[in-house]
Amino acid sequence: MTNFTISEKLTPCKDLGLKISKLSKSYKPAEENNPISSNIFFADPTSVEYNGRLYVYGTNDSQQFKVNGEKGENHYGGINTLFCYSSADLINWTYHGDIPVTKIATWAGCSWAPSIVSREVDGKTEFYLYFCNSGGGVGVLTSDSPTGPWSDPIGKALVHNGMLGDDPVCWCFDPGVVIDDNGVGWLAFGGGGPMHEGETSMYTGNCRLVKLGTDMVSLDSDFIKVPAVHHFEANELNYINGTYVLTYCSNYGERDKWTADLGTPSKTCSMCYMLCSGDPLNPDDWKYGGEYLTNPNTYGYPFSNNHTHLHKFADKYYILYQSVSLLENMGKLDTANGYRSIGIDEIEVDEENVVIKKGTMTDKGVCKIADINAFDVVKANTHHSAAGIDYEDVPSMGYVVTDIDEGDYILVKNVNFADSADAFAAVVDGNGIIEVRLDNADGKAVGNVQFDTNGYEAVCSKLNETVSGTHDLYLVFGGSFKFDKWQFANLG
Repeated sequence: MTNFTISEKLTPCKDLGLKISKLSKSYKPAEENNPISSNIFFADPTSVEYNGRLYVYGTNDSQQFKVNGEKGENHYGGINTLFCYSSADLINWTYHGDIPVTKIATWAGCSWAPSIVSREVDGKTEFYLYFCNSGGGVGVLTSDSPTGPWSDPIGKALVHNGMLGDDPVCWCFDPGVVIDDNGVGWLAFGGGGPMHEGETSMYTGNCRLVKLGTDMVSLDSDFIKVPAVHHFEANELNYINGTYVLTYCSNYGERDKWTADLGTPSKTCSMCYMLCSGDPLNPDDWKYGGEYLTNPNTYGYPFSNNHTHLHKFADKYYILYQSVSLLENMGKLDTANGYRSIGIDEIEVDEENVVIKKGTMTDKGVCKIADINAFDVVKANTHHSAAGIDYEDVPSMGYVVTDIDEGDYILVKNVNFADSADAFAAVVDGNGIIEVRLDNADGKAVGNVQFDTNGYEAVCSKLNETVSGTHDLYLVFGGSFKFDKWQFANLG
């Protein structure tokens, strides 16, 4: 037997005679693990690992989508928050909401393309979240938690074009940060086309690198130009086997001056990388590594801009990237453009020789790392996909599922019921029903809870049948309520 461990007092559910007669539409099929979110647009991925979870951050394209009435072009100018999701299995993702960057860093007007790192300081983990203020500079926020609260440690931009004197970059943006094995931090930034005499589309001069101070929020060197081939934007940094790895998006310039020593010419708007196994402040120590991911349109998605992050998690390398696949799934490509979503796939990296093998973008995505334990208390904002719902940040509780209408649902994949579960509990506020369905959204309900609460309560009921093994769990809603968390038990 396993009892409920939900902290709220358990209340037996009522029979209110509620039924669910329809099903809302999800824009992420159950058999597809990409994109990460089925209802949120976010882009320009970066990530950090903490306590066995991968936290992914990105530009909040949904903010511009709503401002534009869910149509038109995403021009990015109204985006001033970042989104955060996390996962332990890379299949089910927890929504952590937005980071109100410009309310924290009041000097900034926008927040795009973050890069995050963490380190141990005096026995605790500190997080450093770098972002670009449009094309005008790079800022940094700090926290002792991957989900905040965040603070602005310096009250101004960490890097801006005024620091570059008479040699500015076209766009002072898209930070990429890494901490090497010696504990030294490095910041890459910059993008756009050539601006100065001698610069070309092949060597734009717009990729810059600087050493960070020991506090990670100051600079400790002069700026150098990384001779990144056909560099355009989307900088990120990794450190692999003693080698600095700069990844970036290539530009649209002709490859007519390509030389044989660089290997095969890259495609336009593809992801490429540079390597440095010597002094990162010596431009001559940086060498072109190649192209590892082409534009989304080469994988069957519509053409879009390109941005990736490489991350080793659970002993495998993964590539986080963006596309407009969610917009395509919504059927809005004829009326909206540039609202991006983040996907994740495995990618092969030869660590010994520091070679990133050619990757891919897929709808199927990654394989599960672990199951969800049905007997754990699981927050409702953790799921593979959802239909029709939204989220609300409730003080002292965190994010809950809200904006519920009849037929809305969440899908949690790979839920392990072990030998048997015979009861279900949910913490809810409002009037409604939650049906428990397995493996199909429109399948037979194996149980439900019905409730009419004034405030959050834990309601529970016995299932109609005992459930065992691993299943995809659909929690299908009727009524109008807010949903905080759920748990199964075996009461015998």
